[in-house]
Amino acid sequence: MKKRSRLRLAVVLAVGAVFACLGTWTEYTNWQRLVQNANNRQMETARAMALHTDDLMALAQQPLNDLSAHAREALGDESKTQLLFEEMLRVVKTSPLLRSLAYADAQGRLLQSTFAANSAGIDLSNREYFQFHKANVSTQARFGLPSQSQTNGRWFLPISQRIDNPDGSLAGVMIATIDMDHFSHFIETFGVNEENAFALLREDGAILLRLPMDLKAMGANIADSALYRDEIMKKLRGNYEYVSRFDGAKRISGFYRSPETGVTAIAAQTKDSIFADWLKQSKYPWLSIILAYLIGTAMAVRWIRQIELREIWDQKVAAREAEFRLIANASTDVIEKISLAGIRQYVSPAAERIFEQSTESVIGTSVLENRDDQTRSTWEQALAKVRLGSSTESILYRRQRMDGTTIWLESVISCVRGDDTNEPDGIVVITRDVTRHQMMKQELNALATTDELTRLFNKRYFNTQLSTMLTATRADQQSVSLILLDLDRFKVYNDTYGHLAGDCALRDVAAVIPSQLIGTGGLAARYGGEELVVLLPNIGAEETARIAENIRKAVAALGIAHAENLPWGHVTVSCGYATALPSQSLSENDLIAQADRALYRAKAAGRNQSQDYEDNSERKRARSRS
Repeated sequence: MKKRSRLRLAVVLAVGAVFACLGTWTEYTNWQRLVQNANNRQMETARAMALHTDDLMALAQQPLNDLSAHAREALGDESKTQLLFEEMLRVVKTSPLLRSLAYADAQGRLLQSTFAANSAGIDLSNREYFQFHKANVSTQARFGLPSQSQTNGRWFLPISQRIDNPDGSLAGVMIATIDMDHFSHFIETFGVNEENAFALLREDGAILLRLPMDLKAMGANIADSALYRDEIMKKLRGNYEYVSRFDGAKRISGFYRSPETGVTAIAAQTKDSIFADWLKQSKYPWLSIILAYLIGTAMAVRWIRQIELREIWDQKVAAREAEFRLIANASTDVIEKISLAGIRQYVSPAAERIFEQSTESVIGTSVLENRDDQTRSTWEQALAKVRLGSSTESILYRRQRMDGTTIWLESVISCVRGDDTNEPDGIVVITRDVTRHQMMKQELNALATTDELTRLFNKRYFNTQLSTMLTATRADQQSVSLILLDLDRFKVYNDTYGHLAGDCALRDVAAVIPSQLIGTGGLAARYGGEELVVLLPNIGAEETARIAENIRKAVAALGIAHAENLPWGHVTVSCGYATALPSQSLSENDLIAQADRALYRAKAAGRNQSQDYEDNSERKRARSRS
């Protein structure tokens, strides 16, 4: 009897030990999961911060590029310089982003600032950004170190761009400033407190922003830290555990370095806060483990208990099956239960509406039947992933109805696993008609890339395509040509006939351009105001010249009355075109600048003509010499 009691006690203790080990392993796994989730969350937060910084940089860089181009044109021309200062004032007033604009000459002397009217002549030569541009020939925009306003105490970031003389020497620096609030307000949405810290780093390791705000950190350089040296400099994104040199807190962090601007965003959380969360979550599991020890005393009735649990389980399965069928029969979506091999075992009545087949005829068939090759391949890949352990897969595909129309369907494929073995026990597929959603999505995509007035592509889409084509130019050894078109004396047209008539004229001119691009693979876009642009992939200079002339003649043939556009008396356009060859490695700005110079030449030569960015007479002499 004692021996049997000891045996029972030993069994209970053994079971308790197993439960203790299982509970300990579970909690350790929970801790690891919490840390991993925190790492993933911090890395995604850092990525969002970096992308937001990229967006702000892009918004600031566009007017900075335009003003720098004006500044280069105004070199040595006092009247154009005055117009440049007026344009700076206009840009600041209309920009929701820019705090101020300033222009310094090659010696660092401030020529003009929109922030203070009497600031001309201030020496900026000792500023960090001026020293950088003085020593570097790059004309790309760059973040400067953060500064604090002496008037209101607010922090701001300078963004500067070098301006060169025609011989490549430094002509001056254009500086824009952005309130730090544009960055900090976005970051504060992630929750800034003592446990969380966020930072933005420049490409050289200088801290542009640190939240919570720390004056010691603003502008400090951490290029000598292990985080920057061993992680950020070697990877675009990752996680790192460190001790802050500013507040001494031990944190885990996620970082993301933008390939566009070189800015690195860091989001960090103290390990103490993660540990506190783990303790909060572990309280109930540990209570459950203690309870499991007490339950172990009832192991003598284990067999009876197992029978009861089995009966309860069978009842639950029956209830779930009945609930599943009740929900499926009432659903407007098609709900299917299929085997791991893809054979339908149950199909809800909604199949008759979406599949145009009765449920009886569908049961027993494979989900791969009556699919086109692409859809079948998509289904096979999704089913394979579910069999390999994925809990849910979502696929989008088209289906042709009996009346010849095409609809879009979305199927969510979920794996059903046994509660005891956790092994795949079947698959549930929920299919819904998302045709309306897809059509709305396509319409929204079209609106996002189309100019409302001309119905041509907009400038954002053009910039994206230009970047893509220039990248392909270098990879595929193909040329890319660009034509800039500008309606001659269009301001006078608006003043004479009114802006509504001007919109109609611009729309009519834009309508004739696509017909001249048939078979070329080219696209047309509205570049700004009355300026239109044509992008031609794999088209050489001679063919580009012919297309530009055809467009110019087609516009003239419209015969839109323009009495002030003498000597013609109707609307005309001037065209400037340029070609990027694979050997040149031109940037987007370079190619646009060449076409813009050609357009300027066409205007200067009398309008209503097309010009290459090079002097034609010089080209002819070069050809004759060759």
